[in-house]
Amino acid sequence: MVKLLLVAGLLRDRMWAYPASLAVLGAFMAYQLYRYSYTDSVGLLVLTAFDVVVVGLVWHEYRLVRRHTN
Repeated sequence: MVKLLLVAGLLRDRMWAYPASLAVLGAFMAYQLYRYSYTDSVGLLVLTAFDVVVVGLVWHEYRLVRRHTN
């Protein structure tokens, strides 16, 4: 549910959605790495790497949107 709300906000260019998405994805990545320390699951590393790419894209888009709204 949280990710759906954030995606809806991002698609509508709501400024609050960008930092919220970065925070939520950061928390998910921290939890995934925590779980990896117990399970040694390569899948969690792949998922975390994907999340890093998504965070980079969200950050890039946030910078572009901020530049155009100022």
